[in-house]
Amino acid sequence: MLRMQRIRRRFRPALIAAAVAASLALPLAAAGPAAASAQPRPASERTAMYARDHDGVLWQYEGTGWTVPPFRPRARIGGGWDEYVQITSLGGTSAGGTGDVAAVDRSGKLYFYEGSGDPSAPFKSRQAIGYGWDRYISITGAGDANNDGKNDLVARDTDGGLYFYAGTGKPSAPFAPPVRVGGGWQVYDHLTTFGNGLLARDTDGVLWKYQATGSSDPSRPFESRARVGGGWNIYADFVGIRDLDGDQLPDLAARDLDGNLSVYEGMRYQGRVVPNKAIPIGGGWQAYDLLF
Repeated sequence: MLRMQRIRRRFRPALIAAAVAASLALPLAAAGPAAASAQPRPASERTAMYARDHDGVLWQYEGTGWTVPPFRPRARIGGGWDEYVQITSLGGTSAGGTGDVAAVDRSGKLYFYEGSGDPSAPFKSRQAIGYGWDRYISITGAGDANNDGKNDLVARDTDGGLYFYAGTGKPSAPFAPPVRVGGGWQVYDHLTTFGNGLLARDTDGVLWKYQATGSSDPSRPFESRARVGGGWNIYADFVGIRDLDGDQLPDLAARDLDGNLSVYEGMRYQGRVVPNKAIPIGGGWQAYDLLF
């Protein structure tokens, strides 16, 4: 997911749905090591996270199958990724080399990277999709928001309008025409995919969950927002990732302003999946300018 510039204009949409305890947003102590007797999970069932360094080199962090430690040593994917101003995973990526990615370059051209199924070269050759994507200040994968088996995308314009692009399953034309979801999204400075839905941080540092509806109506891909908690402005970047620990729930990785990484296991709360307590992982992540 991409870091997005803070939008100074303030907007306060109505607060709808139940609030999740604010304590969920506060970092706590790390958990103990995973049980040595547990069987390793296959690569197809483990997550992978990608990090771009300041030289434009992309690195893969393959999930271990445990929460602590969450990742194996990094593997170099390749250079040249600094040509993109936005990159997003559409629905998470796996250690088995599956999962698709969309990226926008400086000219506003959108590219689609289909997962290859090869962990050592996880993406097929990129496909150019079209121009004009520089009208959006952010693009974000939304998982399978409409429950049709294909991952979707949302894009936010400079006026705070949110647009939904339903996935087609066709790499050469991966998205249906956009449908406007609504306005007021300039209140948020960061969005990320989280399972089938979104997490959104507002300019006060409060995190909100938008659960996917599963509806075939592209104008209503998400339920009303639910408050997760405050204090999320301690993070420079955070990104939803696939299941770290085998509980079939999405998880989250977050990098603070000092370059320290924490992970959050997903948990069910009042009918939604939200981030649980933070587990500190380690420092040095300021070497990267983007996680996805």
